Amino acid sequence: MTDMWRTVERAAVSWLAAHRSRFDPDAAEKGRVLFVRKALVEVALLVGLRARAESGSFGDDADYRTLLDQVTEVTSRASYRELVARDERALLLYAGTYASRRLCGQRDSEFERLIEQAVAGRYAACFERVPFRQLDLLHTLELSGIDHGMPAVGAVLPFSLFCADPSVLKLSDGDIYAITHTVFYATDFGRRVPRWPTGFDLSRAVEMLESLSLLCRRKENADLVAELLCCLLCLRIHDSPEVARAWAFLADVQEPSGRVAGPDGVLPPELQNGDAEYRDWATGYHTTIVAALAGHLARDPAVLRQASPSPARSIGKGGLGHAIRRATAWLAEAALEVPFDDAVPAAGAAARGARSVGEPQLAARALSSLAQHARNILDQPVAWGRQGVDSVAECARGLSAAGLTCDSLDRFLTETATALTELTVIPATAAGGVSRLRDLGRLTPEHAALLLASTNPTSLLAGNRAPAVTAAALAQYADGEPHRLGNDLSTWHLVAERFAAAVPAACRSYRLEEVAALLQGLGLLGWADHRITRDGVDFLLGQQHPTGAFGYPACDGHRERATALRIWTQGCVVALSCLYDL
Repeated sequence: MTDMWRTVERAAVSWLAAHRSRFDPDAAEKGRVLFVRKALVEVALLVGLRARAESGSFGDDADYRTLLDQVTEVTSRASYRELVARDERALLLYAGTYASRRLCGQRDSEFERLIEQAVAGRYAACFERVPFRQLDLLHTLELSGIDHGMPAVGAVLPFSLFCADPSVLKLSDGDIYAITHTVFYATDFGRRVPRWPTGFDLSRAVEMLESLSLLCRRKENADLVAELLCCLLCLRIHDSPEVARAWAFLADVQEPSGRVAGPDGVLPPELQNGDAEYRDWATGYHTTIVAALAGHLARDPAVLRQASPSPARSIGKGGLGHAIRRATAWLAEAALEVPFDDAVPAAGAAARGARSVGEPQLAARALSSLAQHARNILDQPVAWGRQGVDSVAECARGLSAAGLTCDSLDRFLTETATALTELTVIPATAAGGVSRLRDLGRLTPEHAALLLASTNPTSLLAGNRAPAVTAAALAQYADGEPHRLGNDLSTWHLVAERFAAAVPAACRSYRLEEVAALLQGLGLLGWADHRITRDGVDFLLGQQHPTGAFGYPACDGHRERATALRIWTQGCVVALSCLYDL
């Protein structure tokens, strides 16, 4: 990995040095001056941190020296320095460049005096800032050697998003930037361990950052991947699997020139005009700086290494079991009020929940009503064939557990099993039905094994199907038994990443049935205790009514509300029961 991060850094800094003239606000068009000032302070920070690691010099690294010369040239102008006194709200733009020069051993008494005067002026350092911006101010003034008398970092951290342990599924890109910058400033880019707030759990913070890195990799957002990688390095995590994947991702997306492209939409519309060379620089300079910063942090001897902490992470079975019981009881009642074709999946899901918590009586009334309904309306067992194999099998299991019978269902299962005895090969989509018929005693274990041996679950990954659809197909294939999917870890890891990356969008669009299917798929792939899965479960539990039903339809029609609640609750009960059993 050493060769990889050193190569990424060298190429990135080379590209930045080749575009040094772009970091001069005086050379920018009028509408782009502020944008270039921001770019200048960012590249100055990279240069300053590298100089600090090298005790004020860059050795034979000519590209870093070129960038320092550019920073020095711009910030030595009175037209730049004196803006500190005229543009107090932008104090950080100017103090940041001075901090960089100071780290490089370039003290400037006049520049320093102007910053001190602005800080003492009862506005520049005290107007309202969100926590990570306040940390930015404190860190910048610290590096600049400016006394300020403001509350220290430890007093600000309790109010930060990073220390609040947020759900990774709900964070916007802006939220993630707030988190990454909090880590940068609080740790002085990996050189210190701050006084974390009471109750702060570093292991949970690390798993949050690693989960966000995964989500950003899947979105191909190199800017946030690089920032999150820097955070992990600042927290002294150098060798985790996610760190390795983040490095491989950055190395893969870096262009031969050394540029690393930023995400779409990085430029506001008013800055998008101009020649191609400008757009190439403007859309890539920040991500390229952060990629170089990651390389610097990886080799800075002051940034120590430690093993990735192992959080006590598992889904709380007690709360999960209680939620399943409540939802199962609600579904059992809901199944009594709908036509047969709707009652089967509702009763089947209730039976699944009851089986999971070991209380078959929870679904007995719904199943008894379903059996009576079937006797009254069904002359032939064919109507059961219109239902999904999962629902029918769970109804059969539930009826047996409750000591009940249903003649038409028995005939349907017998006829289906008889038809299968004439086959030796089946498609993967039929494997779930075969395993369920075997478990119900309708197929011999030997013939079931023959049929299942003809299937391959990886065939379910073919095509461009939505992640939730693939997850549902795998769940049907496995029937709650992860070992049925085989042990091709590399293939299934990529599938699990794809499922995990789809969860935030499903939550945001309130597609609860998709969230449930994705979480069930993650559980079957060995990710039941992953942060994304656990946050997904928390999201679902947060949508449960006191009645036990899941979801808030935000509509007023009785039938529409009842249908939505029933469908959502069915999916949630099945998925949560699967996770509960793992």
